[in-house]
Amino acid sequence: MAQVSAKKCSLCDEQNGAYYCYECQQALCTACRNRHGKIPALSGHTVADINTVDLSTVNKKSHCLEHKKEFLFYCVKCDTFICSKCVTSTHYTHPFSEITEIVVKERQKAKENIEELKLKIDAISTLQEKVKTTHFEQLHAKSKQCIEHIESASKGLQSCIESKRSIKTTEVEDNEKKEQENLKVFVDNTDSVHKQYTQILSELENVLLEKHDVTFYSSYRSIDSDIQTLVNIPEEPEEAQVPTFKDEFLYQEVKDYMELKIDNSLHVYQSCPIQRMKIEDLQSENKRYKETLQRELEIKDEELIQLSLDLQSENKRYKETLQRYTTLKNETYQKDAENKKLADKVKTLNKDLEKKDDEIKKKSREIHILKERGRILSSNTPGYGCTGCGKIYGSRDDLVRHKSSSVCK
Repeated sequence: MAQVSAKKCSLCDEQNGAYYCYECQQALCTACRNRHGKIPALSGHTVADINTVDLSTVNKKSHCLEHKKEFLFYCVKCDTFICSKCVTSTHYTHPFSEITEIVVKERQKAKENIEELKLKIDAISTLQEKVKTTHFEQLHAKSKQCIEHIESASKGLQSCIESKRSIKTTEVEDNEKKEQENLKVFVDNTDSVHKQYTQILSELENVLLEKHDVTFYSSYRSIDSDIQTLVNIPEEPEEAQVPTFKDEFLYQEVKDYMELKIDNSLHVYQSCPIQRMKIEDLQSENKRYKETLQRELEIKDEELIQLSLDLQSENKRYKETLQRYTTLKNETYQKDAENKKLADKVKTLNKDLEKKDDEIKKKSREIHILKERGRILSSNTPGYGCTGCGKIYGSRDDLVRHKSSSVCK
């Protein structure tokens, strides 16, 4: 919990801090701690050895997380510390008290807990000592006796199993030897046939090299007669048979042996009431265990069936979701294509609007010129108008100069 820190003293900034003031939230060296304690306004502050303070969390524990202010009171209704902001906001109508009051009560409860824990620790120590001195020895003696009994019964059972194993494996090994001999005879026979085929193949290949027709014909006819006498390729033999081994038979033989041993044990302990009671208890317990195991197996089977149904349902929902996703994806592609077409149409319409705006501007200029001409004519003011741009000049000379210096020639 403690976090040893080489934090410098916050007052002198020279010596390493040996103490920590919770209210000031500052590290203090020994000298500054003494001066700090002499200041009346700081006399109520809590100062502790810095090695016992976890500096990484102390600020979080002593300040309100919501308002980032130091805790000043304890809210009785909410059972939590509150700051000055909390008093006037979220805890406005709640009863509260000084932090010192609740801490005194909690410290008293902590002391009582310490006393109770000491008593319980003493009781645990006594119990541990008793267990160590008595129970361990009894456990070891009984366990050793039980282990010897288990080993004795296990050796008898192992001997039985080993005997059965030896008999079964001997049967399989003898059968394997017999089948191997049969397969070896087959391989030897096919080896002689293979040699005959190989020899005739070699003779045929040599005859084909003969250039003289008559010699080739005579040789081939001789070989062809040998080909006709070749033995047919032997059929693949049937798969070798291995004695069938069923676990149930071995288990049954072992079970018979175990039941015989159980009967002998029951006969030995029949005259002892205590042993008979123990055996009956063990049988009853074994029966209860089997019933409990059977119920648990049934419950597990039901759970597996339910899990299988849930899995099928989840797979169905997944396929439906995937189908909806695919449909939405295709619709999105269609909408994107439609939006693209609409965007192209908007561009075309904007271009048309620009053209219309140009035409409107042109018409507006023409209308303005016509209005200007009409205004001049209506005022009966003599003038000369340019047929190119529509401007009016007061004299013919002005109009001539305009035409000679502009594009309205």
